[in-house]
Amino acid sequence: MKMPHKIGSRVVPPVHRAWDPDDSVDFHAARLLLLIHLCGASPGPYIEGRTKFAKLDFFLRYPGFLERAHAALSQTSGLADTFVARHAGEIEAPMIRYRYGPWDHRYRQFLSFLTARKLVTVTVSHTPERVKLTSAGKATASRLAGMEQFEPLVRRCEAMQGNLATMSGTDLKNLIYDLFPDEVTNTPFHQEIRP
Repeated sequence: MKMPHKIGSRVVPPVHRAWDPDDSVDFHAARLLLLIHLCGASPGPYIEGRTKFAKLDFFLRYPGFLERAHAALSQTSGLADTFVARHAGEIEAPMIRYRYGPWDHRYRQFLSFLTARKLVTVTVSHTPERVKLTSAGKATASRLAGMEQFEPLVRRCEAMQGNLATMSGTDLKNLIYDLFPDEVTNTPFHQEIRP
């Protein structure tokens, strides 16, 4: 197949087609930087294990599920301030049901994107692996956290601090299975999760 030298208008979406942030690696990278920055453990910050990484990202993407988890946690653990979603049906970027619950098959791509830009390191010498911000990643995440456009994501990350962010990946997976049987647990593999 011969590649054209000038692609031009062939890569620009038609005027009638809205931009979908789920198609943007930059969008996902920014969200994940904020997640690690605001919900990661010290020193680092870092998030330990892909299961925990994916489950925290699930709550970040689905504010309605975060609200329901907060309501359940407040009943069992005395959580004082519960998170209230501005739009409970909002989905930041959809995920699919996979073996251990919510998953995005593009995580490897997103982490490679961040690693290539020296914003994170993925340390496999630990079991489970750790996704850790570099100094450049911390600086970038701090700038993003201060931007008005990312306020909803920052607010959700802050809601996970001290509760969901301190749980293990397995505990988060079990919590999701317990709280969302119809939306997640009983959903067939590879199906998109809907609130």
